[in-house]
Amino acid sequence: MSVLLSYHGNDESNAALKAAIAMTELMKTSLVILVATPMNADDERTEMDAQERLWAFLESAPVPFHVRNAPVDRTIAESVLDTARQIDAELIVLGLRIGGSRVTSIGQNASKILLDAGCPVLTTTEFVLEADV
Repeated sequence: MSVLLSYHGNDESNAALKAAIAMTELMKTSLVILVATPMNADDERTEMDAQERLWAFLESAPVPFHVRNAPVDRTIAESVLDTARQIDAELIVLGLRIGGSRVTSIGQNASKILLDAGCPVLTTTEFVLEADV
C-alpha cells in the first residue's frame, strides 16, 4: 500500500507533494508519484518541465518513492484512479487551484477522482508551501 500523488509541475502540485511526503512519513509507507502532462494545447508546460521540478523536490525526500508517467491516451482522472487500484493506494493527494469555490467548480478531473476513488483523497492548495507541513 502506498500514498499516490498526481503531479503536474505547477505550484499546486508542489504543495501537494509536500503534503504527500508528510503523509507518507506519518503513515510509514511509500509514495507513488504519477506525472501527468497538461492536456490543454495552450499550456506550454511539458512532462519534462514537470519532471525537472519534481526531481528538484525529491533530491532530499525522506521517504521511499517511485515515479510513473501517466499514459497520454487517458484522462488524468482515469490514470489516477487506475494507478490507485493497481497499487492499492491508501491515500490519493491532489493539489487544487485556489479560488475554485468562487466558481463552484474544482475541475472535471479532480471531481471524478474525489467521487470515484476507492480510498481517501487529501486535497491541498499552493498555500501549503508557506506553512510547515
